[in-house]
Amino acid sequence: MASTSDKNELTISGVRASTIALFEATFAAAVGLAVAILFGLSATFHLTQETNSILAGLTLGIGAGVAAIILIPLIYFGIGYVIGYIHGWVFNVVVGASRGITVYTNKK
Repeated sequence: MASTSDKNELTISGVRASTIALFEATFAAAVGLAVAILFGLSATFHLTQETNSILAGLTLGIGAGVAAIILIPLIYFGIGYVIGYIHGWVFNVVVGASRGITVYTNKK
């Protein structure tokens, strides 16, 4: 490992809160999609068992699943964006109070 004299220092004094928000929103939407797929499968299995008909279970379960696959990721995205924006703002407040974060990069 090289010594700190072989490296450049870069001080991060803040980030754009919207980039943190977009990252967290995208991650939340991916989680929401997984939740929606599992909900759709669960609805299909339960309706198939209740109606004793595979066709009815597939028809009604897939209908609810498709709606969930569209709506749940959008809702998760929106909530994730708001939470991510708050995280970005808090990050900037903490970094500003601590005079930044020093990152070392290799000299070139």
